[in-house]
Amino acid sequence: MNKYQNTYCNPIPLPDYPIGRVGLDDEYNWRETADPSVLYENGIWYLYSSCGMVYWTEDFVTWKHQRMEPYDCGYAPTIVKHNGKYLLCSSLSDLFVATDPLGPFKSIGEFKLPSGDKLTRCYDPMVFSDDDGRLYLYYTTGMPVIMGVELDSLNPTQLLSEPALMFKFDPDHIWERTGEYNEDGSSCAMEGPWLFKKNDVYYLTYGAPATEYSSYAIGSYKSSSALGPWEYMKTSPFLEKRDGVVRGPGHGCIVEGPNDTLWAFYTTTICYAHAMERRIGFDPVYINDDGDICCKAVTETPQWAPGCVTDPVNDGDTGLICVSGRRRAYASSEAPGRSALYSTDEDLMSWWEPADGDATPTLTIPLAYWGINCCAVRIIWRDVGLSLAHNALPGPIKYKLELRDTEESQDWICVLDRTDSTEDLIIDYRTFDTFRANEVRLTITDAPAGIKPGVMNISVFGYWSKKGE
Repeated sequence: MNKYQNTYCNPIPLPDYPIGRVGLDDEYNWRETADPSVLYENGIWYLYSSCGMVYWTEDFVTWKHQRMEPYDCGYAPTIVKHNGKYLLCSSLSDLFVATDPLGPFKSIGEFKLPSGDKLTRCYDPMVFSDDDGRLYLYYTTGMPVIMGVELDSLNPTQLLSEPALMFKFDPDHIWERTGEYNEDGSSCAMEGPWLFKKNDVYYLTYGAPATEYSSYAIGSYKSSSALGPWEYMKTSPFLEKRDGVVRGPGHGCIVEGPNDTLWAFYTTTICYAHAMERRIGFDPVYINDDGDICCKAVTETPQWAPGCVTDPVNDGDTGLICVSGRRRAYASSEAPGRSALYSTDEDLMSWWEPADGDATPTLTIPLAYWGINCCAVRIIWRDVGLSLAHNALPGPIKYKLELRDTEESQDWICVLDRTDSTEDLIIDYRTFDTFRANEVRLTITDAPAGIKPGVMNISVFGYWSKKGE
């Protein structure tokens, strides 16, 4: 019985991951989406992200992709419902409006200062519609500052005053300092503002110190007013994780979900091919007794989907763990410098890649010798050779996953057959009926023309018990 089918696992498996925007003109390309802005409407989450939109889910497990207009209006899109319509914009873009979350959106012009001049250097914008009908814009200028201003609620491209400084980089907040270890107190890429209101408190969250580092995190200021004055939130950064498959949770949003729960969506870092090579995750958050935002954990193991448990903060973890981490995998072949060991090292900067000419690559992972109960897998692929210039285009990577318990039989049992898949999933998370095994075998059966599939990470999830239990 597949008891874990109503689970999700970070980074989330969004279909049709777009090609990185800043590398579109390069000979070889890479995938990217990040900077999630999420709308909860009629039981559906709509996720708008950099480089391609929009994704949506009704069960909070399986995401669908709707190529909308505009598909890519710039980095860091933001979405808000205001006066019965949906407003969308992104860095340096016009403001767009639609009557449906899936669009189509049409431009209503650029943001204008009271003088009538264009608002320039408006990066990572966030538009917030308050419950009193007033409308606000928050953004960064490319400098380590967060700006804010009220907009005309009936003419939302019009600023009602000159923008004001909300807050700026403070080197005394060590986590804001640039670098993998926050070693540079002279700089910070403060970005991704998001205004969230709960219990009459305004929380203005932001990301720092920069998207390419494992130190990437999210903190917040809070206020009783939409434009401050702002008090630094003591739990900052409330989203932080510096190691593992999911690391550097930055630039994102907070949105309500089923049963009045709160969820933080965030960017996670890979950044091998480029500093902007990133993925997306989400986890529950809560407001503590001091009125501060908290997150119990940034997760990378299976969690119960939103709506499955009443208290996702304390009861959302399934208890499943990675049972394949750093196991000494071996493969049918290895490209130079692309060892099978890289598939289980839990570091997305490395990957296993089969040698040229290996028509049906296999990767085998020994598990605990006496067997372990397996019930889910997450595969994070690298599509080596991806190139618009050479017509090596994204598409489904087809495979099957087999398990066996050599104490019982030498026969391999297929627990997951994706050999007929038509889905383009650069991250694939699947659950299956629990099977006790001491070996796992991944067989790649097909890939898009010109693409050689590499495995950045394969995590088999399960739990240990005595044999027969």
